[in-house]
This record gives sequence, C-alpha cells and structure tokens, in this order.
Amino acid sequence: MKIDSSGDTASYLPTTDNRLVGGLNATARRRLAMAASRIKLEPGDVVMRAGDPIDRLIFPESAPVMLSVSTGGSSQDIGIVGRDGVIGWTRLLGEHPAPFTATIRIQGGTAIVVPAAAMIDAAADDSAVVTAVLAFAQRFSMQTARTLASALRDAPERRIARLLLMIEDRIDGDTMAVTHAAIATTLNLRRATVTDCLHVLEGEHLVRCSRGRIVLRDRPGLEGRAGLAYVAADGLG
Repeated sequence: MKIDSSGDTASYLPTTDNRLVGGLNATARRRLAMAASRIKLEPGDVVMRAGDPIDRLIFPESAPVMLSVSTGGSSQDIGIVGRDGVIGWTRLLGEHPAPFTATIRIQGGTAIVVPAAAMIDAAADDSAVVTAVLAFAQRFSMQTARTLASALRDAPERRIARLLLMIEDRIDGDTMAVTHAAIATTLNLRRATVTDCLHVLEGEHLVRCSRGRIVLRDRPGLEGRAGLAYVAADGLG
C-alpha cells in the first residue's frame, strides 16, 4: 500500500495494523495496495458524513473512529471501529449513501484509504474479501446491540468501564488520549457525571486520570466493573 500522508510522497506499505486488511490473502492485499493510501487523522476530523455518497472505504489503524446517527437534529454515537474493521462497508451492498457519520473523537492516528471502486472490483473478483467485510459487519451489529442494551440498563460507571475497555482494545498500550467531555458525548452523559464516575474508578485503582489522558491500571478489575456489558469480541476479529 502507498503512504500518502503528506500529499507529495508515496512508497509501498508492506504491512498494516488493520486486522481486516491484514487477514486477507496475499493476492487481495496486493490488489488493494495498488490503489490504497495512508492518511493521518486528528481528533475532530470527520471522515464520513451520513447521507453523503461513499466514495472510499477507510480502514483505521491507530485512530479509533466513533460512528453516530442523527435523530431529531441531534446525534448519538452508536459504535466504535478501530483496527478491527472498516468504515463505509455498506458500499459493497449497493450505491446507498453513508448511514453513519464517522468522527475521530478519542485520539489521532492513521488509517488506510481504498477508493470504493477499487474495493468493489476486488470484492467482485474474490469472495473472501466480501466474507471478511461481512464478518466484521456482523460483529459490529452485535456491538451496537450491546451498546443499546447497556445504555438502557446499566449504571454510568459500568458504561464508562465498557467504553474504556473497548478503546484500549483498539490502541497500542494502556494509555488513551480521551477527555471527560469526549466520554460524555459518546455515552450521552453529563460531563459532571463522567468526572464523578472516573473518580470512583480511580479510587478503586482501576484507572489513573490526568489532563486529557486515562491510564488503565487494572484491566481485570475494570472488566469486573463492566460485567456482562463488555464482550471482548465486540467488533474485534
């Protein structure tokens, strides 16, 4: 694949942290590599907007992406995609507009971009490409179902614990660049509620919080706090 983050240089990318692309057979990877580029992403970037045509598929590497839907003039995050999957997979099902808005809300990083036409051609010639994308789509649908169930039944501490675990699953290391405000937006909670809950989790030595940073100190303990709301396979291959 080509590195094209600066806009004026390009070279072949031998590997990628994206597990969906990395799991494809060598022939499919080489084919996509000819059309692919790598982009840099920063918090606040919107990489796809609901209602717009899908002209590219985005495979996050180190920047988790929040997907949201709009209802009645407001938007709500409904799932997270990282190096486990792809943004814009519905383009393989037909020429439908994007159903979600995809935003970098947690921390920056990189992603691999493949033009939709190149992805469709690869899928038409190799059913394994379609199978891999649909397998991710199924996992993501289960993630969104559990997100809804958790929002309806779980206390804020459990929902925050679940979100932190899901973010850590999609980044390197145990330190995440996430603010209280970003958590509040994602979970539709008051910022003060998020701060209070994080103080509780910090007091239990599960996390350590600083300005714009949260460090997971005790993952098994945080999983215990999340309980059945967290399933490690949500969206992950």
